Amino acid sequence: MKFTSLFAIATSLAAVSAKNILLTNDDGWAATNIRAFYRDLKAAGHNVVMVAPAVQMSGNGGKFQLAASNTLETDAEFGYPPAGSPSWGHEEDDLNVWYYNGTPAACVGVALDYILPTYFNNMTVDVVLGGPNEGTNLGERDFVLSGTIGAAYYATERGYSAIAFSGANSNNSFFKDTLDDDPNHSANIYSKKSVELLDALFEKQGNNERLFPLSTGLNVNYPKAGSDVGSDCLDPVFYHSRQTGPNYFVYSAKVNEETNLVEYISSYDNVLDVCSAGDCSLPAEFEIIKNCASSITVFSLDPDSKKKVTDDVIAKFDSILS
Repeated sequence: MKFTSLFAIATSLAAVSAKNILLTNDDGWAATNIRAFYRDLKAAGHNVVMVAPAVQMSGNGGKFQLAASNTLETDAEFGYPPAGSPSWGHEEDDLNVWYYNGTPAACVGVALDYILPTYFNNMTVDVVLGGPNEGTNLGERDFVLSGTIGAAYYATERGYSAIAFSGANSNNSFFKDTLDDDPNHSANIYSKKSVELLDALFEKQGNNERLFPLSTGLNVNYPKAGSDVGSDCLDPVFYHSRQTGPNYFVYSAKVNEETNLVEYISSYDNVLDVCSAGDCSLPAEFEIIKNCASSITVFSLDPDSKKKVTDDVIAKFDSILS
């Protein structure tokens, strides 16, 4: 009798903590990282619907690009599925796993406005998650470029709480070739840490309707971690961070003398050493992931400058303002 009561309580608690999650990325629906995350979110008891791009969509930012035809004109990433397949579809054995031939932001839009209403009884969404991306998305540099962050930003614009996850493993791999249960492998480490963060957030959310305030989201970056990528970092800790700060890198252009092609390089720029918003005492994302540590940055949809800075600039042309 005592066992039955405890079981009933545990089942009740699990039901209360279960969340409805929309999951996407920019590396494609067949990437190992997102499949590990989907698996572990489901194992944690959450109701997850995954809608991710058919092909690699890194670097598209928040671009809202929809499918131009009803069929794939080229193979999806890793040939899964092949050219000629429908422009959107789901796993034969799992209605909760979808691909769509569009950008990450478009995948979120199609999920919210078509897939969830049509196939999931207009399921409410507690949080939208992007990633974990195969490669970091650090600082303002990647905030405006990353498709993973773009999806989270778009979801935040739509009024949803959202988190972008990215990791330094950068190993673009097909889940059918590399997904396993080794806890020391990169995809599994990133997934475990992401679930850990979500558990902490959901616990503090309690009975509150929203996970985050309106127009607010998180950008999370993991260091290189996992024995399969040659790292002895197996359990990176979390630190609160900001996007800007010392050792900020920007993309620059350089001509390759051998190929005569213009290539991009990362170069240091001290412009964003100047802190114009947020908590200036926080370390920069770039600094944190140099060690076995992960950065968590809170972002806002409001890009306006601080009032004092705005007033100083406005004063230079206020004579022509109406």
